Order: sequence, then C-alpha cells, then structure tokens
Amino acid sequence: MIFASVSTHGVTGTWLDEILELGVPLVLFIGLWWWSTRKEKKKAAKATRGAPAPSGAPTPEAEAKK
Repeated sequence: MIFASVSTHGVTGTWLDEILELGVPLVLFIGLWWWSTRKEKKKAAKATRGAPAPSGAPTPEAEAKK
C-alpha cells in the first residue's frame, strides 16, 4: 500500500503523504456513503407517495367526509 502511494504521488514520509494515504480515501468513502444514503431516502419517499392504499383502508376522500 505504501509503495503504491509513493510511486503514484512521489511523496515520502511527510504530512502530505498522510493526507494522501488516509485523508483522501476517507473523504471519498464518506462522500460515497452520503450519496448512497441520500439516493435511498429519495427512492423511499417516491415509493410511499405513489403507493396504493391497502384494501379495506379508508381513502382520504372518505376521511374528509366524516
């Protein structure tokens, strides 16, 4: 792992090396996690809006007449 970082970035043993090895992947994974959870919430909200009412359940119109 260290060899790949050194050969790619040409950085050895400095604070910049630590940022490149640990900080960049950490930020990337956090960003991807955030993106994936955001997408799931949108899909769930969209699915509940268009879902039909269960059979036997009162409709909003019937509830409004009460």
